[in-house]
Amino acid sequence: MNLFFVELLVVLAFFSISGAVILRMFVAADRNAVRSAAIEGAMLDVQSFSEVYAVTGDMKKAADRVYGAECLVAGADGSRTVVLDENGKPLITNEGREAYGRIWVQLYETVERTDAGRYSETEVAVFMRTTEAEEIYRHTCSAYIPSFAEINEENGGGEDE
Repeated sequence: MNLFFVELLVVLAFFSISGAVILRMFVAADRNAVRSAAIEGAMLDVQSFSEVYAVTGDMKKAADRVYGAECLVAGADGSRTVVLDENGKPLITNEGREAYGRIWVQLYETVERTDAGRYSETEVAVFMRTTEAEEIYRHTCSAYIPSFAEINEENGGGEDE
């Protein structure tokens, strides 16, 4: 009878250890799925930003159209930042950014004006906050706006809403 109980204890120990290992694997898989979804959403937003930026050549206009008006935060180095929560929604208030910010999208724009037009380039860096800020994606997009298009835009003909 004692041998049966020892065997039963060994089987229970085996199943409990196996259950703990499997549970740990499920938790890790869930974390990876959430992280992948956040990264995919951020990259889709960057792609949308790049497409709008290529047409407008204006970082603020492109960010307003993709992330919403007034989501950009000005940095001391001339950069602009959009802070997103875990669902990819932009955060407006400073308190919300501090408490719920998971993804930072930093935008750096350089503009060169010539007689032929304006060439602008924006570097987009996407960071994810886990224990520290980790860069997950970097992309450069550019736009060339000929001088005749700038004159048309200044006269109100270049914007379609």
